[in-house]
Amino acid sequence: TPEHSMKLQNQLGSDIMMALDDVVSSTTTGPRVEEALYRTIRWLRRCVNAHAKPEKQALFGIVQGGLDNRLRDICLRSMVKDFDLPGFAIGGLSGGEAKDDFWRVVHQCTGGLNPELSAQEYLCLPFNKPRYLMGVGYAVDLVISSALGIDMFDCVYPSRTARFGTALVDAPTTRPLQNSENNSNNNNNN
Repeated sequence: TPEHSMKLQNQLGSDIMMALDDVVSSTTTGPRVEEALYRTIRWLRRCVNAHAKPEKQALFGIVQGGLDNRLRDICLRSMVKDFDLPGFAIGGLSGGEAKDDFWRVVHQCTGGLNPELSAQEYLCLPFNKPRYLMGVGYAVDLVISSALGIDMFDCVYPSRTARFGTALVDAPTTRPLQNSENNSNNNNNN
């Protein structure tokens, strides 16, 4: 339940807490997406009411609505207008949609880097509050989403690539040593 989610996150001492949301695959269409959107808004209200430490822990609402512009607008307007939250997240992406659709939704939610737009009738997330993009999986998404006005991410890219022996460094890409034990034994023989 939203209340249990808040209780657990309060107990953990999370600096940033996420409201419980109803997530559907980004490629889902039809009434299920709208149902998830309205449930997410209802659950956000319950999360706000159950949040025990709002002065110490920031609660973010998660904008849903699939790839449907109209539904994303409904969620954006409701969350920004009806909830005075310290930050917001964009959820429900990275579920198999085309890159152009992914970036279109991010741009819709952020308004890009146009602070005037965020002040107009709740057309996008506030420019003066953190904007968090959930579930990013590729480096190109980090770069483009940052250019579109995203401030924070949770990203599987670094850990997923590390599993296959790649490290992210500020240098040209190099192939890591495949067997460091053999390499250090060779160094000892010199």
